[in-house]
Amino acid sequence: MPPAYLLGPDGHPWHSWRVLLLPYIEQDRLFKAYRFDEPWNGPNNSRLADQMPKTFAFSGAHRVGLTTTNYLAVVGAETLWPGAAPRKKREIKDGTDTTILIVENNGLGIHWMEPRDLKFTTMDFGFDSLNGVSSWYVSPSVVTADTSVRTLSRMMTPESLRAALTVAGSETITDGADGWTVIPDGRDRERKEP
Repeated sequence: MPPAYLLGPDGHPWHSWRVLLLPYIEQDRLFKAYRFDEPWNGPNNSRLADQMPKTFAFSGAHRVGLTTTNYLAVVGAETLWPGAAPRKKREIKDGTDTTILIVENNGLGIHWMEPRDLKFTTMDFGFDSLNGVSSWYVSPSVVTADTSVRTLSRMMTPESLRAALTVAGSETITDGADGWTVIPDGRDRERKEP
């Protein structure tokens, strides 16, 4: 797994995990055009800003010029994304099938190249919050560390969501109405009314 961000020489986050994933989502050309010797919003990288891959937007939401991502990491010492250091797979004690890797977010307005995501210490653990898990679908989804897409039950408690975001809390999370359910295709969910 990549780190949540890479630090620049000034000690601040300069590059997002989304940029680091580009070669793995068939975006080699974009990755090679990106410059790591300047921040994400530097002069060269700013010219790439409107080339966000479809992968980083809700299905059907991508359009030419879109720059806002709908997929965020949750960064924190207890999560899969501790910060500038990558998490090793062996550190996931709670199981890859019950540990959240990526969450949906609708409305926070994070640029796809920006090294900013949700912070575990300050995020909202309820649903439909700009500073938490939110979606344009009735039931939001997440991706777990085993790469399964899971829809979250509207009955999932903030405590269960918090537990699913930690790598070694020893919590028990179950499938079904009180937790989450694996779904074969995240695009086949009921959309909210506009």
